[in-house]
This record gives sequence, structure tokens and C-alpha cells, in this order.
Amino acid sequence: MTTLTQIQMPPQVRTLDALRYDNFRKFFFGQLVSVSGTWMQRVAQGWLVFHLTQSELWLGLVACAAGIPTLFFAPFAGVLVDRYPRRQILLATQIALMIMAFILAVLTFMDVVQVWHVMVLAALSGIAVSFEAPSRHTLISDMVGLESLNSGIALNSIMMNASAVIGPTLAGILLIEVGPAWCFMLNAASFLAVILSLLLIHIQNVTRRIADLHPLEQLREGLSFSRHHPTIRPLLMLAAFNSVFGLNMVNTLLPAFSAEVLDAPKSGLAAIVTAMGIGSVIGGTVNVALGRRLGRGRFVSAATFIAPLLVLIFSRLTYLPFNMFIIGLAGFGFMSFYVTTNTLIQSQVIDEYRGRVLSLYTLTFLGLAPLGALFIGSTAQAIGSAEVMTMCASIDLIACMWIVFHARQMRTLL
Repeated sequence: MTTLTQIQMPPQVRTLDALRYDNFRKFFFGQLVSVSGTWMQRVAQGWLVFHLTQSELWLGLVACAAGIPTLFFAPFAGVLVDRYPRRQILLATQIALMIMAFILAVLTFMDVVQVWHVMVLAALSGIAVSFEAPSRHTLISDMVGLESLNSGIALNSIMMNASAVIGPTLAGILLIEVGPAWCFMLNAASFLAVILSLLLIHIQNVTRRIADLHPLEQLREGLSFSRHHPTIRPLLMLAAFNSVFGLNMVNTLLPAFSAEVLDAPKSGLAAIVTAMGIGSVIGGTVNVALGRRLGRGRFVSAATFIAPLLVLIFSRLTYLPFNMFIIGLAGFGFMSFYVTTNTLIQSQVIDEYRGRVLSLYTLTFLGLAPLGALFIGSTAQAIGSAEVMTMCASIDLIACMWIVFHARQMRTLL
């Protein structure tokens, strides 16, 4: 097994440096359109599920259905990403996700959609996302190289969260004016942008040494590398807790919270998600500069405290403008945490393990988190969404404090 190695990235990389690369520019703008559509569908799907069932439990069940495939497929997806061209894997997943969105749109237009339809399509989409996420993360390093990797990760996160502003805003308008079916159809159409960008970019395929190993041996090596690494292990643990009891919990319960606590099921949901997206965009934009100034280890440690604390405050507020302000700050904290965590993990891992380690990172927020959503949804059904937010934010805060306290090497990373 390869010796643990820390890769030092250039400290003076600016946030926009990765846009110098033609491949990255094409991918960036194609993803901006596509992910905006995905966010539009995500908001509309949450509204549709709650409209059909009036149940927080069903919100959790649908989120769980999307995450269970990732729990099983993500580790093997990392092996696949380390063996085969990443662009082709990503292209196949985008086509599959486009088909799922189109099917949901047709069912909704025909007024025959039922909640089990949404669950099945969410599960099938979850399989595709299991391969999509590690492919996307690793493709960034292929497009920009190590010298601009920090910029590429930050810009990718900015794009994802700019989409989290554009998508929910459009969803709020379309839900009120024409209904959820058009959100799903426009999402299906939006995948054409990223598919075109992937067809236009040119990346030299790299033959990797591990391709000769048995896939199960590759999986074992990737797990062992991550488990014994003194900084990757705590970063993955922090990501897991922040996903299960932090960001995913908030996303799962926002439709119910908007309807029950704020008495604004459509406009309130769109406003809160948009505010969170704006905070996230700001967090992604200033992340590189703040991380360089404060030290990325200290910065990620601070962000992992701030985000759950703000969610704790948010859960006790009942006035929409205050909720929007606090959730915007929480979005800043969560995005600062995730961008810096992604950057630190990629700076610590050597290329032959990159796909497998990033598949574990994907597992923390796409596989483990929806399992927590099942517990979160069922508990909220019994005691209320605000109370569950308070409970989960408290668990997240305490767990992250414990991990950071025991991860001295992670705290000192530059």
C-alpha cells in the first residue's frame, strides 16, 4: 500500500484561476444550468410529496429512498472512477438523470403521480448519483491540475450554490403559476446543457496502475487508506455528522417547517431555500481567501461549529425575515465547511486513491444522510419539525466539537 503523503497545493491560488482552462469553463457553465434545474426539481418534489401526503414521515422516506442506493453503490463507484475514464461515467449518469426527470414530469402532467412513483424515481436517481458525484469531483482535478485544484473546487461549489439560488427562485415562481410538472420538465431539459459541455471537453485518458488489481482489493485499499489517514479520517467523520444531523436534516424538514411553523408552504419554502443558497454562494466565494488567511484546518474547525449553532437558532424562530437571515448565515457556514473539507481531502490524497476516497466523501452526504432523514422524518411526524431541528442541531454541534478536539493534525493544516 502506498505510503501516506500530504500534497501541498500552491498557497496563492485565486478563486477564479480555474476559469483559465477551456475545459473547466465549458463544464462550469453547463453544470450551472443543469444543477439549477436539479434544485428546481428538488424544491418542487418536496412540495409535491408534502402536498400528496401532508406527512413529514414521507419527506424522510423519499429522501431515504434517494440515499439508500448511494450507501451500497458509492464505495464501488469510487473503484470504477479510479479504473475508467471519468468523463464517460459522468456523461452516462447525466443521461440517466435526465430520463428520470422526464418520467416524473410526464406522470405529474397526466395527474396520475403518486408518492410511490416519486420514491421509485428517487431511488433510481440515487443509483446514478452514486456514480455521478465522485466522477464530478475527480474530473475537476483532471481538468485543472493540482496547481488550480483549490480554485476548481471553490468554483464548483460556488456554481452549485448559485444554482441553489436560481433553482428555488424559479421553482417558487413556477409552483405558484403553473405547478410542479413544469419544474420537472425544465429540469429534464436542463441536462442537455451539461451533456453538451461533456461532449465538447477533451481530456486525455490516463492509464492508472490500479486498473490491474481486483476491484475488491482496490476497495479494501481505499478504505484502509482513509481509515488510517490522520486527517482524512476526521474530515470524513465531520462530513458524516454535518450531513446526517445538519444540512440534509434542514433540507428534509424545510417543506414541513415552512408549512407548519411559518404558515407559508410555497412562498416561505422558496424564500428560505433561496436565502440559504445566497449564504452558500458567499461562503464558496470567500472560502479560498479566508482559508488561506486563517489556515484551512482552523477555518474548517470553526465552520463546523457555526453551522449547527445557527440551525439551532433558526429552529426556534417563527418570523420569516429572521429565519431567512439566520438560514443564510447557516448556508455560509455549511458551504465553508464543505468546500474546505473537499479541498483538504483532495490535498491529502494521492491520485491513485482519489476516486475511492471521494466516493467515501460522497457517501457521507448522499448515502448516510438520507438514512438519517428516515429517522428525522418519523420523529418530526411525532413531535414536530422545529423540535427535531433543535435536537439534531444539538447532536451535530456536540459531535463536531468532540471530533475537532481529538484531531490535532487536522486543525493545523494550512
